[in-house]
Amino acid sequence: MSISNGTRILFATAMLLAAANTAMAVPVEPGVSHALAIARAARLSDLRYSLSFTLREHESAVDGTETLTFTSKSAGDLPIDYRDGALQSATLNGHAIQTELENGHLHLPVIAGQNTLTLAFISNAAPAGKAITRYEDKDDGNEYFYTLFVPMDASMAFPCFDQPDLKARFTLDLEHPRGWSVVGNTAPVTAGATQAHFAETRPISTYLFAFAAGPFATVRSVNAAEPTVYVRKSQLTRARQEAPQVQQMAARGIAYFSDYFAQPFPFPKYDLVLIPGFPFGGMEHAGASFLNEDAVLFRSTPTPSDYFRRNLLVLHETCHQWFGDLVTMRWFDDLWLKEGFAQYMAYKAMAQLEPALNSWKHFYEDVKPAAYGIDETQGTTPIFQNIANLKDAKSAYGAIVYQKAPAVLKQLNYFLDDETFRNGLRLYLKDHAYANAEWADLIHAFEASSAQLGHREDVQAWANAWILRRGMPQVEVSWSCRQGRIAAFALHQRDVLQQGYVWPMSLEIYGAMRTETGSAPHPPLTLRVEWSDADHAVTEAIGRECPAYVFTNFNDQAYGRFLLDPVSQTTITPIVPNRDPLLHSMLWGALWENVHLAKSAPSSYVDLTLHNLPMDELADEAFVRMQGARMVTALHSYLSDAARKALVPRVEAAFFDSMLHNHDLGLRIVNFRAFTAVAETSTALQQEKDILSGKLAVPGLELKPLDRWNLVSHLIAMSDPEAPALFAAEKARDRSGEGQRYAYAAEAAAPSAEIKARYFDEYLHAPAIQEDWITQSLRPFNAWNQAALTAPYLTQALNELPDIKQRRKIFFLGAWLGAFIEGQNTMQNSPDAQAVVRAWLAGKNIDPDLRLKVLEASDSLDRTVLIRQRFPE
Repeated sequence: MSISNGTRILFATAMLLAAANTAMAVPVEPGVSHALAIARAARLSDLRYSLSFTLREHESAVDGTETLTFTSKSAGDLPIDYRDGALQSATLNGHAIQTELENGHLHLPVIAGQNTLTLAFISNAAPAGKAITRYEDKDDGNEYFYTLFVPMDASMAFPCFDQPDLKARFTLDLEHPRGWSVVGNTAPVTAGATQAHFAETRPISTYLFAFAAGPFATVRSVNAAEPTVYVRKSQLTRARQEAPQVQQMAARGIAYFSDYFAQPFPFPKYDLVLIPGFPFGGMEHAGASFLNEDAVLFRSTPTPSDYFRRNLLVLHETCHQWFGDLVTMRWFDDLWLKEGFAQYMAYKAMAQLEPALNSWKHFYEDVKPAAYGIDETQGTTPIFQNIANLKDAKSAYGAIVYQKAPAVLKQLNYFLDDETFRNGLRLYLKDHAYANAEWADLIHAFEASSAQLGHREDVQAWANAWILRRGMPQVEVSWSCRQGRIAAFALHQRDVLQQGYVWPMSLEIYGAMRTETGSAPHPPLTLRVEWSDADHAVTEAIGRECPAYVFTNFNDQAYGRFLLDPVSQTTITPIVPNRDPLLHSMLWGALWENVHLAKSAPSSYVDLTLHNLPMDELADEAFVRMQGARMVTALHSYLSDAARKALVPRVEAAFFDSMLHNHDLGLRIVNFRAFTAVAETSTALQQEKDILSGKLAVPGLELKPLDRWNLVSHLIAMSDPEAPALFAAEKARDRSGEGQRYAYAAEAAAPSAEIKARYFDEYLHAPAIQEDWITQSLRPFNAWNQAALTAPYLTQALNELPDIKQRRKIFFLGAWLGAFIEGQNTMQNSPDAQAVVRAWLAGKNIDPDLRLKVLEASDSLDRTVLIRQRFPE
């Protein structure tokens, strides 16, 4: 359920008025309720935290002290948040107070005016599940600490008002083992052998406060504009090779965003810290972004797309210093204000900084599928998500904010035009610098920008439709010609969730013209259309030259499911005839959509792909990767066993031939990866073993450890008789820390009931196993060909969801559901699995948020079952 922005403002105003002049009367429940947050924000100001932590190697507790000063508008009870630790003492305004906690809160009897709170506490640190994470480097035995507080885990590390709109200034003292380096939001003012004192920050939210400590090595640039990179000592050699490109991209991003936003970099310094086992791609702490080490130091031979995604990650986290850190959403229902904008602006920056890389084609291939994939399910939500308590805010993270929000913002940019869009962002950042904002503030900024330029776009109506509604439109086109000219042309939209919504849309229509042999090609038909009705006659197309085929989302400006009409599908099916790389990819996407909707046979798509890829001049490695993933989905999920076995030798041969003989290294690499995924026949499995042994080499491809482990894992999953010996040999060969993680994941693929039982028990009851080890092993555990072994765990996997939601990091829940119940590329593709999921959904007292997550994940299972029934082949 979503509430209107007007209702929300009235409610917030009432809460502000009630809380500003009275003692706290809001019930104190676990987590941080929105009501509590509104009341505290109305009452408190001028917050300053002075924090001190003592870090010791191999200890699960961190001692801390804190002095917090703040101004309260009124006297009386005030809850402060602290959970998962122990308070040793508490003094408020010079008087000792009780340290007993209620539902993760300490009650403070504050006075009107300035208050000073002094605390001593002991917080927890562990390899997984804690706000302070301890990571042991299995290469050299060194230990590293890092914090991760988003969305409300700062209160697991120290007592605080843990909500985004109570920004504060922080000072930090760290006591640490000799020889360690420390990184914080600011630069250290003093740094001795065992102590460091950090300068006070600018106003930031609690979830953006951070530190990392350990025997880090540094990679510094001679260019002062480039950030310093911190990396664990065992990875320094690799970091010296990779860090310069990362540093250069960060510096270029800072220059681009500073100019685009007309706002200089908002914090005194910027560092990049490579974190091993990090559960995210990155985290944008003010002045110090933490990046997943694996996302920067490639574990397998990289392709150009791998470099593109790494640069995009750097730009995303850098953009957050403005969108998220300088201006922060008031509450996590507006999470998209930081994540959606950082993602969209990262692509926009890449399009400007590296125009040859075709950024918007990557956007279509990497962003749009996940957005559409969730928005067509009954588990989807609006971009604005009503979150009553921050303990549920983890669920807001996912494809809606990371993929749909940037896709919708691309449409908004097109709707407004570039100048209006840019000026609106500048106004927004200027008006709310070092403070908080809501989506209504952003819309107001765009309206003001539009008015300044003499435009009168109805931005509010656009936002109400796209931000407050869930789902998306399905767009179809009907057209006809007479005597070589268009006689009728109409667009039609319907709500894929059948809720009756109609969306305002701005899009471009493309019509490819017929070309007679020997004649010059005719220019295509292109029309911009603004429409907001269910059926829209495109009168400006009437009388134009009759096209060979039509596509209704040229340049990917709009958001929705865009289907080909029967004439166009017939015209483009033999071979997709277009020289525009983005349109070329989108036309193939439209053909795949027919398979996804069970309108055409998956085997036909595989046949068409096999026929076209060898001669397709526009088939770059990103496109081939996407096509390879579609063929894997068709083979392992959509096709019957008989149909798969009939097709797989041709698929294996196509990937094998291209990985050995293609002229482009990137294409050889993606074909190697696809071959590794589909190899099934004895011939292909032997070829994999030959690659592993060195008997067969892919030209230009240096097998890195992860490449080798992927081969071993696949051979294990396919029950190759030599797999156990190869696994043992690889373990002896690769004794690195990463090698131990890869070995753990590979063994999960073993077709053994005993091994499956051990792994599943460890997933639930072995807290010392690092979360990234488990995440990496979930897919091998659920190998597509091992349904008989893994199906018995499906019900228990669903029953564990409440505990997973509470204990695990933000993206773990999605990885768990994706591995256990998504129909694509997992073992779950049967009506029996579908019945298990539906029985669970029919249960009573299911967390509504978890119900949505399961509905989202099970949609692909439902589609898989439907496709297999409709095309038994």
